[in-house]
Amino acid sequence: MENKSLSMSFLAQTTDANYHGNVHGGKVMKWIDEVAYALAVRYARKNCVTKFVDDIEFLAAIHIGDLVFLTATMLHVGNTSMRIKVEVSSENLIDQTLKNNCACEIVFVAIDSHGKKTTI
Repeated sequence: MENKSLSMSFLAQTTDANYHGNVHGGKVMKWIDEVAYALAVRYARKNCVTKFVDDIEFLAAIHIGDLVFLTATMLHVGNTSMRIKVEVSSENLIDQTLKNNCACEIVFVAIDSHGKKTTI
């Protein structure tokens, strides 16, 4: 299968941020889970669930209006699970500065219609 990477991009909204205009860390974690989920399901062609998220170190803030980029890359495929790396970066569209915001690895498990692990 060739579906080993997936990218998403969008603008950070006011509803994503706190009173200082910084995007909430929990919102970034949600985006990470979503892009990794999309890659896992597309690759496995089965429903998948999050099993494990490795350390996330927030390196730089994402601000309202920044263009956010998420890239998920398949690192390893086992019998029932997949390890995926997700990198998050952003761009201030006015001054065109790019930032690496964070990265982590996340493991998804393929499941059957009964919620039990199944082979990929």
